Amino acid sequence: MIKVEFKKFGVPEEQIYLKEVGVKNKLNSQEVLLQVLFFPINPADLLLVQGKYSSKLPLLPSSVGAECVAKVLKVSDDVKKLKVNDIVIPLTRGTWAENLIVKENEVIKIQKKINLCQASMLKVNPASAYLMLNNYVDLKKNDIVLQNAANSGVGNYIIQLSKYYKLKTINLVRRKELIVDLKKIGATNIIVDDHKKILADQPKVKLFIDAIGGSKLDKWASCLKDHGTIINYGLLAKENIQIDMQKVIFNNISIKGFWLSLWLQKMTYNEKLNLYNHLAELIFKKVLYTKVEKIYHISQINMAVKRTAKFKRKGKILVGFDKYLIKKYEDTTT
Repeated sequence: MIKVEFKKFGVPEEQIYLKEVGVKNKLNSQEVLLQVLFFPINPADLLLVQGKYSSKLPLLPSSVGAECVAKVLKVSDDVKKLKVNDIVIPLTRGTWAENLIVKENEVIKIQKKINLCQASMLKVNPASAYLMLNNYVDLKKNDIVLQNAANSGVGNYIIQLSKYYKLKTINLVRRKELIVDLKKIGATNIIVDDHKKILADQPKVKLFIDAIGGSKLDKWASCLKDHGTIINYGLLAKENIQIDMQKVIFNNISIKGFWLSLWLQKMTYNEKLNLYNHLAELIFKKVLYTKVEKIYHISQINMAVKRTAKFKRKGKILVGFDKYLIKKYEDTTT
């Protein structure tokens, strides 16, 4: 089988390579052999290769990838909940590979009729958006959620879920040309990064979901009600969060960090099953959807990674292993 690896940290498209490795014939107890169908390239994947993702760097050489959608090829004799040809979402890492061997309790079975490209992106961004909206603040109908990086993968899902929950959103972007597309998916209000306009025109909000960090966070914190909450899940500004401590003390503003991996570590298997079955159902119903710019074949992995790092993409970059399946889904990438 083919897998993607890197031997040293650096520019992702220069460091990753394809490696041919064998697949063991006999499965151990509770093991499942998977055929990976599609995987997305996420910013965190590139940060991993750059040596900038999380405080614990991987041992080199290292595999890559946090999510994919796969088909079951083989199960060990004692596997009871899965069968050959089931469609699943692995909860393990190292998903940029043609085949994976995982434990039965490390995959989530989903419905076969789901859009496979959309399902390949199920594990990370939809779950992050769902958990941030549902587990920090008691939000009710017509409550307002403020977010920056609204055109990101997580940002799009926050807009779509907020529409589904009948919440209102104020969405901060850097480019005017993004406004039309975000309106189409349900954004209530879209503002090109101007906190003065928000302060003048909008009621204060309960929740601010921040992907950027840095010095601007203090300005956006002024948009929060007393006892409001900031959830930070990224540092796109490449600077530490800066906030006036008077807001924390006298307005009781809370700052929470979010990392999906920590959430998944503390969840039981049934909780994960319920979470991903719910999100898969929303994808099946087209409540949740992400634009795909292009699907690359695995042989073009370096090109795909390079394209992912480019500014002003028109959607996610996916990679597949089966040229027929890629061709079948190419018409759904608009």
